Amino acid sequence: MKKYTLALCAALASAGASADTILGFDATAGVWKPSYSGDLNNVLNGDYLKEDNNTFLQAALEHPIPLVPNILVAHTQIESGFGGVSSNLDLSHTDATLYYEILDNWVNLDLGLTARHFDGSLDLDIADETAKLDFAGTLPMIYGMARFDLPFTGWSIIAQGNGIEYDGDKITDLTAKVRWDFVPALDFAVEAGYRAMSIDAPELDELEPNLEIKGPYLGLSLHL
Repeated sequence: MKKYTLALCAALASAGASADTILGFDATAGVWKPSYSGDLNNVLNGDYLKEDNNTFLQAALEHPIPLVPNILVAHTQIESGFGGVSSNLDLSHTDATLYYEILDNWVNLDLGLTARHFDGSLDLDIADETAKLDFAGTLPMIYGMARFDLPFTGWSIIAQGNGIEYDGDKITDLTAKVRWDFVPALDFAVEAGYRAMSIDAPELDELEPNLEIKGPYLGLSLHL
């Protein structure tokens, strides 16, 4: 019995050694400046939306517990208005993602599921007439992230995205970026990249957006 107990302990120790031995926390904050194209409610031309700066926040917590997914929470502010018209478009959203690390070495691969919650609207004020179209709801999305670390340089190439096509709604959100760990001792990094989001959601709510939202962004990251 003692031999079997020792063998079991050795097997558990070996399995635990293959996972991360401590908690990992990664947070990124930055600014995204997209342009717009498409339409809203099949009437309003999205090309006339202003190219304003938007902010985003992202935080991930990783742990060594087998079979329990890691957690990523993100929020993106998307607010703009039409030139020459008193209006405000809000497509801000919050993501809650559960994911697993499939690979964790110089090539990193994460896969999981995201719940994306929109709580936005379009407010219009034209010729003393006001109107409001809501855009609210939660959609499940597939999540993926691939990261390639360039050895001995502090540079990484990252592709990250979410996507879903369900019941007449289709949303994709893809980011390509480079990351430079410019203060490795303090785990500070700067990211620069390009984010492209496509929203074709006639069934989600009143707004019925069919928009392409894409542009460059810059962010600062901290890893603990």
